[in-house]
Amino acid sequence: MLVAQISDIHARPDLSSLRTLERAIGWLRTFRPDALVVTGDLVDDGWRQGYRLVAESLWSLDCPVHLLPGNGDDVQLMRSELVAVGTWINATGPMHFRTAVDGLTLFGVDVTVAGQSYGDVLPHLPWLMSALVDVTTPSLLFMHQPPLRIGIEALDQVGCRNGITLLSTLEVTDRLPLAILCGHVHRPAFGRLGSISVQTCGSLCPPNPLLLEGRPDLSVIDAPSFLMHEVSDGRLVSHVVSVPISDRGA
Repeated sequence: MLVAQISDIHARPDLSSLRTLERAIGWLRTFRPDALVVTGDLVDDGWRQGYRLVAESLWSLDCPVHLLPGNGDDVQLMRSELVAVGTWINATGPMHFRTAVDGLTLFGVDVTVAGQSYGDVLPHLPWLMSALVDVTTPSLLFMHQPPLRIGIEALDQVGCRNGITLLSTLEVTDRLPLAILCGHVHRPAFGRLGSISVQTCGSLCPPNPLLLEGRPDLSVIDAPSFLMHEVSDGRLVSHVVSVPISDRGA
């Protein structure tokens, strides 16, 4: 079972991130994952046409696509433009999802807070508990902001609050998710919330520098990237897939 994860496209009228998205989608068309999850921040500055262009690109794949908003998204515009290209999405309320694909359950929790840059999982724990109650298969939990400290101060200030409460909620269930899979950080990072693996997906816009513990702000040398998750025999292995910024020879 192969689940692709794309995050933080941050499409804008200069089309640079959209070109990177098209390269990623072209790779995925050939690779043929079983599902794609996009973990937020599709568009910058409420660019209406950008939502439609992103959606049309994503829905060119021959697999189910599931979307979460990020703290940079205009949720109202996102809803209206996704519906315009034939996408089913909640008309109101949080944009959570639960779906089963070939013996694997995928959960998406919309942790965005209206008018704020931080996320908060606390208001959505009742929904998550209800969604988890009858799950007997391995599962993956997707969010935009990671529910733990990343170590990059500017990002941690606008991270997802109440991660410890999320952990307490998950620990009373019969089966923990194989991982909590997030975006927001604009670079791959790996940690744990209790015994649960937490991963952040790279971005399709320029990656963030590694601003840890006051170290110098060095030039970013990382390529845009996304994640490919393989679940087999109840185990998860995740692979980073880098995307070239421009076509060879361009």
